Amino acid sequence: MNRREWLKSMSALAVGVIAGPSLLAVFDAHAASQKPDAKPQFFNPAQYSLVGAVSDIVIPRTDTPGAVDAGVPLFIDQMFKAVYSKDDQKRYLTAMAAFDKAGGKPFLQLDEAQRKALVTRLHKEALAVPKGGTLSPAADFVLMSKKLTMLGFFLSQPGCTQVLQYAPVPGAWKGDIPLTEAGNGKAWAVETVLRI
Repeated sequence: MNRREWLKSMSALAVGVIAGPSLLAVFDAHAASQKPDAKPQFFNPAQYSLVGAVSDIVIPRTDTPGAVDAGVPLFIDQMFKAVYSKDDQKRYLTAMAAFDKAGGKPFLQLDEAQRKALVTRLHKEALAVPKGGTLSPAADFVLMSKKLTMLGFFLSQPGCTQVLQYAPVPGAWKGDIPLTEAGNGKAWAVETVLRI
């Protein structure tokens, strides 16, 4: 092993030491959310219903299961209980309260079209804020919820196996094949090569 390989290995090890515990906490939160008897432990029932309604807008049920079907609301609950700091928990709950008032009446009292329009408008607002700019609390809630919904969904069994490509036993490598034979443009659920 030469010096460059050694430095590369040590830097990968250092990143693993820092990122490892937080990554393990994410996996633990996912595992806790998948237990058959799991119940929300961070959110109250109204907050849990609101998170579920928003996650269902982010990834609705189509020809594949949606976020609610994949247990994403419980995953988000477990993330806030086990992974996020007290400051981040407070930030999310404050943003949730602002979001709940952003539609003129409580979010769960809006009809389906009004809910989707509100989430879409706040998402566009969040994306329009320049890097380093300040988001409104309601837009911040939508953006945080979207990120957590996507993380929870693509860690779930339906997200990995029905939406992403999944090959439990990968076959031979084929270098030049039509897109239709390469998964029709779906991303892969797992990588077969460790990248450092």
